Amino acid sequence: MSRAVAVAAGSRIVVLGGLTTGDVTTGRVVTLDPTSWTGRTGGQLREPVHDASGAWLAGRAVVFGGGSSTEVADVQSWRNGRTQVVGRLPEGRSDSSAVTVGGTAYVLGGFDGSRMTRDIVATRDGAHLRVVGRLKVGVRYAAVAAVGGDIYVVGGQLATTEGTSAGPQSDAIQRFDLGTGRTSVVGHLPESLGHAMAFTVGGRLYVAGGRHLTTATARIWRVDLGTGGVHAVRAGRLPHPLSDAAVVNAGRRGVVLVGGETTGPYAPQTTIVAVTPR
Repeated sequence: MSRAVAVAAGSRIVVLGGLTTGDVTTGRVVTLDPTSWTGRTGGQLREPVHDASGAWLAGRAVVFGGGSSTEVADVQSWRNGRTQVVGRLPEGRSDSSAVTVGGTAYVLGGFDGSRMTRDIVATRDGAHLRVVGRLKVGVRYAAVAAVGGDIYVVGGQLATTEGTSAGPQSDAIQRFDLGTGRTSVVGHLPESLGHAMAFTVGGRLYVAGGRHLTTATARIWRVDLGTGGVHAVRAGRLPHPLSDAAVVNAGRRGVVLVGGETTGPYAPQTTIVAVTPR
């Protein structure tokens, strides 16, 4: 699968929705045991979606929007095999990213079917949502992670067509300050990048894989956030080129990339990649 949501749920990883072979949207929920990497079916979402974002909030997995036959505004939750619609985004939104800081999930970036959705939405339960800021540069398929009291939005696609296999990309590194609610562009990648995966380890921000223009990459960047300016340096490589994987921090198992794509949405991956920065 690719373009799914993955969240850590205690000793399990829960993978929700996404695309299966042939660019088919699924509502399947799979729970993974990270000790053996075996999976089992955990139910179905009320509405199958791909290109959603998600978080673990108040003891349940929460899925924000996503794509189906059109962009979806519903917020769905999953707990122990049962799913329900618990809230709604201000508008239909797909291609977004989410990150959790201090028990609050933030939904950033995305596309409403005709324009970028620049509003940053926050929630502690998935049911009550509020707008807390705006991106400086509207992007979709951005790599997003939190470091300290800031959220970083790295790269992303700029095309406002339904597909993004072609079209412009961003190289901007945006910082959303949770204290002030302001977003600013603080740096740039050496090249434009979309559909990548971001994560933090030991207070350091990494961006892995993604696509430069139309080609998937295996490169891993470390984004240095020093007082002398924000810049990215090469930090390693994935086992193979990869974009659009679901990202989850699996504790002792490290950061895990679930599924993803190498050539596009018609041929998603079955791989689970563990990343351990040195």
